[in-house]
Amino acid sequence: MADDELIAFAKEFRDGILDGNPPWMMCAAVCWPLAGLLRFHGIECECIESDLGEFNHIWICLADGRALDPTGDQFNDYGFTPMPPVYLGEPLPMHPTPESG
Repeated sequence: MADDELIAFAKEFRDGILDGNPPWMMCAAVCWPLAGLLRFHGIECECIESDLGEFNHIWICLADGRALDPTGDQFNDYGFTPMPPVYLGEPLPMHPTPESG
């Protein structure tokens, strides 16, 4: 699946789960089933839980190490890098892994 198709797929999935509601505290509700669906379609990935201090965050790590984050925009008012509704790219500070701390 090309990157633009993956973003569109994740956005459509996110929109279906959120049903017009904001993404606040919905990362697990979106990421866990989305990761299962992606694996069903042959895309290797895993959900990662990151400790961000006052809260945690669930996002999807692709086999190539990139972050797929369909709810990162929930943190746009908390001093993190502003995020689109679905982020695909190199892990950002909100995407620490156990190996990166």
